[in-house]
Amino acid sequence: MGYRLADWIPGIGSFYQLVIILGLLLGMILLGTEPGWNVTLYLGFALAGGVLLFWSGAQVNQQKTWILFSVLFLISLAGGAFSSRSTGRVAAVLFPITILYLVGWIFFLFFPLPGLFKMIWIVLGLALFTLITIAVFKRGKALSQVESAVPLTIELFVVLFNLYWLSGLIW
Repeated sequence: MGYRLADWIPGIGSFYQLVIILGLLLGMILLGTEPGWNVTLYLGFALAGGVLLFWSGAQVNQQKTWILFSVLFLISLAGGAFSSRSTGRVAAVLFPITILYLVGWIFFLFFPLPGLFKMIWIVLGLALFTLITIAVFKRGKALSQVESAVPLTIELFVVLFNLYWLSGLIW
């Protein structure tokens, strides 16, 4: 829905949109286990993410984007299903790397990268978010029945959104 609404928002709104999506992401991190808040923030993030997807110029309507995303999703699913080690240590390392990666994108808004370096940055992001998706699937496999699956579902959506966005930017 956000992808379709992007036509109605003026171009100057892209900076404010970035602030909104980062605020929603921070809110989901802080309030991820609070019932009501987590779903509300998730829906806001999905709407804002659609607008950001439109403005980013990602080629999301192309078949090759869907094929790349599907292959990475299946690799993540298989990795999460068949990995036998705990992901706690890996997640502790991947979280700061992810923050630095996202800060890098903000930096590159002001200082654009040349073509080859941008491609390398996107491929590194695809590898990073594939590893994070494997960790999320692994955590989902170990989820007990008394734990709420909503925070994990929101985390999976955010990671898959980034994986899909980067799959569209590589072309």
